[in-house]
Amino acid sequence: MKKFQFQFESVLKMRRHKRSLCRQLLGEILQTDQRLIEQKQQLEQLRKEQFQEIRLRQSKGLVDIDGAANLRFYAGQLQAQIQTVIANRKLVEKQITICKQTLARAEQDVKALEKLSDKYRDQFHYEQNRKESLELEETWSATQQMGVAR
Repeated sequence: MKKFQFQFESVLKMRRHKRSLCRQLLGEILQTDQRLIEQKQQLEQLRKEQFQEIRLRQSKGLVDIDGAANLRFYAGQLQAQIQTVIANRKLVEKQITICKQTLARAEQDVKALEKLSDKYRDQFHYEQNRKESLELEETWSATQQMGVAR
């Protein structure tokens, strides 16, 4: 019996590979997004600590203008870094959206070819079964004719 060979198998493999790459890229982008979230939290915590230090120094009754100015300057730098992280997250969110759309299209492409493969496979098996049935019928008919001829 012949074995089924899908004529577009190479295209299907290529599309599966593309889908796999899309999944991998999406995973990497999601990891980047998670790292940015954690980085933002760390920066916000550092900034909060700077303001707590300023308040602590002022509550003692002594005003250290240079120290407070340095802490405020550092807190300002942290705020700028936080804004940079927020901007980077917006870019990453756009990349996630694009990647998800591309992955959805790649998934559809693979499913369409798999459906076509299934259709061709079913048709192949139907034809094979029909041929086997005809051969069996012809063999049976030939044996019956030989039995009658004797």
